[in-house]
Amino acid sequence: MGLITLSTGLLAVTILELANPLWEGTGLDPRDRNQILISGSFHLLTLAASWAVWFSIRQRERDQQRLSRSEQKHRTIINHAGEAIFLLDRQGRVLEWNKAAERLFGVARRAVLGRPLCELHLCYGLELDKALTDAEELNRSLTFEFPYLRNRQPDGLIKLTLSPLPPGRTGDSPTDRAFVVIARDVTSERQLENRMSQAEKLAGIGQLAAGIAHQLNTPLGSILLSAQMLSDANLPEDEAEDVDRIIRQTEQCRQIIKGLLNFARPQSRERGPVLLDEAVHETVYLMEKNLRVAGVEVELQADGSAEVLGNRNELDQVFFNLLVNAVDAMPDGGRIEIRIGDGDPGEIQVSFTDSGTGIDGGHHGQIFLPFFTTKDYGKGTGLGLSIVARIVHEHGGRIELDERHHPGTRFLLNFPRPNLGIGSRTAETP
Repeated sequence: MGLITLSTGLLAVTILELANPLWEGTGLDPRDRNQILISGSFHLLTLAASWAVWFSIRQRERDQQRLSRSEQKHRTIINHAGEAIFLLDRQGRVLEWNKAAERLFGVARRAVLGRPLCELHLCYGLELDKALTDAEELNRSLTFEFPYLRNRQPDGLIKLTLSPLPPGRTGDSPTDRAFVVIARDVTSERQLENRMSQAEKLAGIGQLAAGIAHQLNTPLGSILLSAQMLSDANLPEDEAEDVDRIIRQTEQCRQIIKGLLNFARPQSRERGPVLLDEAVHETVYLMEKNLRVAGVEVELQADGSAEVLGNRNELDQVFFNLLVNAVDAMPDGGRIEIRIGDGDPGEIQVSFTDSGTGIDGGHHGQIFLPFFTTKDYGKGTGLGLSIVARIVHEHGGRIELDERHHPGTRFLLNFPRPNLGIGSRTAETP
């Protein structure tokens, strides 16, 4: 800008030197005039060149400003993208790294720029060099999935799409080639797909179980009929008690099968007042021999007035399944404590505690799911607690695992007290 000012001033002086003799009415010597004209032409060319340089510099500055704004705009867009986006050169070095990539891989941008991606241990199981070569040769996007270890999560899974950019789009050399990479965590998606697949398998197992249950009803009916015929005979007292126990347990099995068949399709059932301590006592009596063989002692504490409105057979299933699970959890014997008393206002609570091995903390959220079991293969169907939870919920109650109790397991069952004025028998549709 100083050169332009100087050239303009010198050119003005030259013009004044040419105009001054004309104003004074005197002529110029031809040699002086030629010298002034040559000097003026030089100053004019210098001025024109200075303006050309200035315009060129200003244009370059404007271009740089536009480029800077454009880069800032695109970087802002990339940083606000929901998926990890980064740029790699042909050697797999990181050229760009957005905020989502920082969150996904747990590495800051300043720590990753210029470094090979695999050097950062971010591509477990992915042959990055081969992937870059394949994408360049095929000249199209390629998608990969590979596990990653972050926050001590070995089951993490990343889906990565690698796309080659045309040569010369990045870097100073027109032969340079870069690759844009879009990555996202698909761990939750895969887990959801696995759960859906598992649900389909469980549906098939449920259909199979329903078919087996239908088939079991026939031999159970035969056993029940034979036992009832024996009960009509004149048997000694001990044998009559054994036959009566066979009848009760066979009827219990039939009710369990019925509950299994109705598991996915609850039906209306008649309900009436049920004394909980009576239901628990009779269920314990039915399992007396099993408990004695297993070395399990049962203690029942109840005031005898805890009454709920429900279905007796279904409530028998609840306590039967809880007892079976407790016995299975105490292979070397133990103790079961059942307490029936007041719960929250308007509720009756049944506390069912065993001294067994307990339930692993990682399984607390799954124990009431159908077909979920921690027992060895062939020793459990995973239906017991799910049926218990369904029956309790259909009776307007709730069942909870007391996670604070250890060792052993404690279930808390809460039932609503029957309202005054309700008849002795009602029909309720769950």
